[in-house]
Amino acid sequence: MVKVLRVGVDGTDKGINAAEYGAAPPGERILVIGLESFGVVKEVGPHVTELVPGDFVVATVRRPGTSIYDQIGTYDMTTDEQYFERGINLRHGFLTEYYVDDAEYLVKVPPGLKEEGVLLEPTSVIEKGIALAFEIQPRLRVWRPKRASSWNILSCGLSWDGIGISGRSQKRPWTSPSGAWASQLPPSSGGV
Repeated sequence: MVKVLRVGVDGTDKGINAAEYGAAPPGERILVIGLESFGVVKEVGPHVTELVPGDFVVATVRRPGTSIYDQIGTYDMTTDEQYFERGINLRHGFLTEYYVDDAEYLVKVPPGLKEEGVLLEPTSVIEKGIALAFEIQPRLRVWRPKRASSWNILSCGLSWDGIGISGRSQKRPWTSPSGAWASQLPPSSGGV
C-alpha cells in the first residue's frame, strides 16, 4: 500500500474532465484522475522483496494489454486499440489518499529526489520520445516542441543529449512559453 504524497494534475486531466477522452474502469461510473504520482510505501505483501515500508515510489501509468509490446514489457508502445492507463483510461488514477499496486509498476525513488519525484513519470515519457526519435532519425539535431507543458523537461533532456531546441529564448533559455518550471531546471549545457 502506498500513501500518496503528491499528484500531478495537468492538461490530460483537463481533457478527461471535459469528456474529450478517457473512460472509467469496467463497472465504475467515474474515473479517478491523477496520472503522475509520488508516494511512500506503507505496507508490502508477503511476496514483495524489492520494496519496504518507507521507500519513496512513483507508479507507472500504462498497464499491459495483449500486443507483443505489452508481452515484452514495453507497455507504452502498445499497438492495442484498447489501452489501460491509470488515471486516463480504464484504470483509476492516483488522486487518492492511498493506492495498492503490484510492485512491478512501482519505481523506487532515492530520498534525495523526493521533491522532484512527481516529475519522474512525465520526464520518462519525454525520455522515451527522445530515444525513439534517435532510433528513427539518428541525424536529428534540432527539435521544436509543440506543447508548452513539456517544453522545459524536453529542452533539458535534449540539451543534455546535444540537441538544439528551436524556438527557445536566448535571453531566458529555461523559460517555457507557459513559464512553467523555469526556476527549477539547470542552465543549458548546449543547444540554440
